[in-house]
Amino acid sequence: MHVTEKVGGTRRYSVLLLVLTVLSSTSISARSPKFVSPVLLTAGDIPYPVASIASGIVSVTVNLDAAGQLQSVQVLRDIPSLTSPTVAAIKQWTFAPGKLDDNPVPSSLNVSVVFNPAVLQTRRLALPSVQPAPPPHPQGYLPPEISAAFYANYPPNSVATGAVVLNVVVGDSDQIRKVSTIRAIPSLTSQARAAVNAWSFNSATFQGKAIESDVIIGFVFRSPAAGSP
Repeated sequence: MHVTEKVGGTRRYSVLLLVLTVLSSTSISARSPKFVSPVLLTAGDIPYPVASIASGIVSVTVNLDAAGQLQSVQVLRDIPSLTSPTVAAIKQWTFAPGKLDDNPVPSSLNVSVVFNPAVLQTRRLALPSVQPAPPPHPQGYLPPEISAAFYANYPPNSVATGAVVLNVVVGDSDQIRKVSTIRAIPSLTSQARAAVNAWSFNSATFQGKAIESDVIIGFVFRSPAAGSP
């Protein structure tokens, strides 16, 4: 009798272990894959064309391979005299790729660049609809969208020009979680950061679920001495 009870107990233990293994496997297979967006590592200047009288926002999608090398740039919002210098500058920037379940994958990152004159007619920045473009990478990913934007104030007593480039982390509830400076200009960076902190975003999604993700925002400042568009 003692032996029989021991064998029965062993069998019950084996059955319980099998059930737990099946449940664990089911849980792992049902888990949604995790996507982490690409990261901008370095950014150079973006020129404000001397002959241009335009201002506003140029938006593009940067498509990267699994090594973080730039493969293409798709224009989403175009300003004819400002888009070409924007794309040319971005092609010199460096990136780290996005990751899917910790594995580097081809991925896309949105970059919006504000050409910011010193004298503003209005602080609110018009946001034209984005142009149709192929879906970003990886499949099922939609980057954060800008829902409201503002120009930066040009600081008094400054004659500085050039591009301030910021990395903005947008959380899964449409909120700005963090703003990091990738390219700084001492007298202009604080103005750019103050402006972007007043912007509003819609969160990125992956496979229909809101996620935290990065978007790059640049401000290209033109000094009063250069004239106003």
